[in-house]
Amino acid sequence: PQTTNQTNKSKALFFEGDYSFSDSWTLTLGGRWTEDKKTTDQDSLGHPFTYDASAKADWSEFTPKAALKYDFSDGSMIYGLFSAGYRSGGFNGRIDSVETAVAPYDPETVDNYELGYRSEWANRTVIFNATIFYMDYADKQEEIQLASESSGTGQVTRVFNAANATIKGAEFELMWLVSEGFTLRANLGLLDAKYDDFVVNTGTAEDPMFTDFSHLDFRRAPKNNFSLVGNYEWQVGGGRMMIQAGWRYLGAHEVDFANKPELHNSAQNLIDGSINYYYNDWYFSLFGRNLADEDGYQIGFDVASLWSYAAPRPPRTYGFEVGIRF
Repeated sequence: PQTTNQTNKSKALFFEGDYSFSDSWTLTLGGRWTEDKKTTDQDSLGHPFTYDASAKADWSEFTPKAALKYDFSDGSMIYGLFSAGYRSGGFNGRIDSVETAVAPYDPETVDNYELGYRSEWANRTVIFNATIFYMDYADKQEEIQLASESSGTGQVTRVFNAANATIKGAEFELMWLVSEGFTLRANLGLLDAKYDDFVVNTGTAEDPMFTDFSHLDFRRAPKNNFSLVGNYEWQVGGGRMMIQAGWRYLGAHEVDFANKPELHNSAQNLIDGSINYYYNDWYFSLFGRNLADEDGYQIGFDVASLWSYAAPRPPRTYGFEVGIRF
């Protein structure tokens, strides 16, 4: 038996303010100071050995935010944004030795740069938004499953810090009120995510073994995705009827850290549809999901290169739902 008890105490101060120095220009400044304190108490009884380990660590970080927005007179605007993010360090919970129990992993930080355009057209019947972004990660946290001779299960799960990683891309959104009650929405996402440098010691301090993971693709990061959704609404018998249909294209991607071939997701076309009726607080919905019956994994794990397991996407599904909102 192995028992892990961990505590996390976090406190923060944050502020944000806007200053409009003309009818068109607005400056936003903000920041957040965070302090985290964590403790871990772990023990193992029996095979392969018995131990009792405790440790504590604390981290703090200030993450600023700055944005500049320009409003056009025709209902559109552009903006530039810089913001920083932070995730505290911690302790591994599924371990195989005193060393892996008490050695903390480092916090991760990210600098985000963003340019955006927001607009309304044709008497507010068309909305078009565009965003480009660049995210620079330092010490990005990744959970890795490794083989272990000292673990009762033959494997250990540890969090390592990638030295550097970058994510860049663009997002486009279009909403069009085609006619009264008929709306079309489309979204396009383009993504390029990669590790710039990810070499870690997957051995021990006494017997180091340095492994380079820089060539791996990010999990759950398809290079492109697209969605198109249409819905039509009209009044029926004192309530509201809505028919909705949607298509989502999801590009090929990995679902596990190790990029195991058996866990690779090919491109998928996900089609959903529903017929809905809303009456006062009640709703009634006849729906179909994954109508093209696409195969794919939602999550997947490589178990220390011994085997892999995954949770598949539900197959073609039909159903009827009744509910009340209050």
